[in-house]
Amino acid sequence: AVTSPLGVVRLLVLLALRLPLAAARGVLSFLFPSLFWKSVQGEVVYVTGGAGGIGKLMSQKLARLGAHVVLLDKNVDMLAAAKKEVAAVAAKGVKVHSVEVDLADRQATYAAMEKASELAGPATMLINNAGIVTGKSLLEGSDDMQELTMAVNSTAHFWTVKACLPAMMEADHGHIVTIASSAGLCGTPGLADYCASKAAAFFFDESIRMEMRKQGKHGVKTTCVCPFFIKTGMFEGASSKWPRLLPLLEPEWAANKIISAVRCNQEVLVMPFAIHLAPICRAILPVSVCDATVEWFGVLDSMNDFKGRGAGGKAPYPVGSSVKTRSSPKVA
Repeated sequence: AVTSPLGVVRLLVLLALRLPLAAARGVLSFLFPSLFWKSVQGEVVYVTGGAGGIGKLMSQKLARLGAHVVLLDKNVDMLAAAKKEVAAVAAKGVKVHSVEVDLADRQATYAAMEKASELAGPATMLINNAGIVTGKSLLEGSDDMQELTMAVNSTAHFWTVKACLPAMMEADHGHIVTIASSAGLCGTPGLADYCASKAAAFFFDESIRMEMRKQGKHGVKTTCVCPFFIKTGMFEGASSKWPRLLPLLEPEWAANKIISAVRCNQEVLVMPFAIHLAPICRAILPVSVCDATVEWFGVLDSMNDFKGRGAGGKAPYPVGSSVKTRSSPKVA
């Protein structure tokens, strides 16, 4: 038994051996990430929300590195343009496909994943990047938009992963990437639905990682990304009280960090570094002190001037829209 004297000794020996190695690898991969990079050449990567923002940037970088890419998104016009942009920078021989999908619709999502497999082959890497934000308080937000936020930001992950994971497990080779958020680590006014959806995505990723560990599928990796606000327009108007400590992230920088973390098989990427304080404070500080710390960081007012990009921009799920679903994907 684990609680027996021998079990305790084994645990202590395991910790004594693994902790220094894990710490050393973490420091080295942070300072010299290229030493640990794996090749993505020939991988088949599905990217949800691939028509714009971070999704498109990651797709371009992966295509440059020799990965075949399938862009999945709801906005048909943006999808067609993104496909051309990704193909324009892709390495020789790389194939780029696009599939329209409404991730709020379970059947449409499974159909789109099947179509992606027909076009490019089974995914060896899945990047669950698609996301929406309403930026409204709990009582101001509509039921439809709150349900839609949960569906796109977290529930759809169940469907996309279930579509891709069996082939990955059979080959004992694959990578599931979850773009969560720092909002999944710390509650924020005006983001109740978004925070809940990203917390769900974070722990969904952790559960998948534990399932792969339990089943001995060590070749199937997972990476969960928890960034602060990225300046893609999605969080237009959001602010940081301490921009040196908690800067709004540049999309190019963020995309580079994500791709580097994936290539290093890094399990969790939190950026910027100060965001690590959120779970630490929650674990060791009284709730009242933790709440006061969050207020000092300016989190309570970070969404005061939020505008987002839904009202006038090309957003697949504009803020205030009704939930619309489709039963079959369109292929570009």
